[in-house]
Amino acid sequence: MKIQKPPRLSRAFGRSSPASLCEPFSVTTTFAGDRCTIVAVAGDIDLATVAILVECAETALKAGGVLVVDLAEVTFCSGAGLRALRRVQRRADEEAVPLAWVVRTPAMGRLLRETGAAGFSCHRDRAGALAAVG
Repeated sequence: MKIQKPPRLSRAFGRSSPASLCEPFSVTTTFAGDRCTIVAVAGDIDLATVAILVECAETALKAGGVLVVDLAEVTFCSGAGLRALRRVQRRADEEAVPLAWVVRTPAMGRLLRETGAAGFSCHRDRAGALAAVG
């Protein structure tokens, strides 16, 4: 599933130059057999986009196997976005699905570490994340 347009409630809506405020939001889910699922997120995670992210992540969790959520291309994460990420982490814990996060930007790494979001297993690339969760 891929969505390439900022929804109505995003930071870019109603601005003369949406591209200057945020990147187009997209979530790409890749199922690698029944063993691994990669959910790659790009753009802003905010109130307008969290539902899409959670829906894709929950679909991936239902598929079972290992889940890798790639946040390497995330440019902004609001409080609603952080709550959505925590929700995905809780659901993975409840369903005993191994979960790893790919985080490349220092800001996103700090956000996950400093907000007390225990359980976030962050890695610099997909290979490291996949190696960590088996």
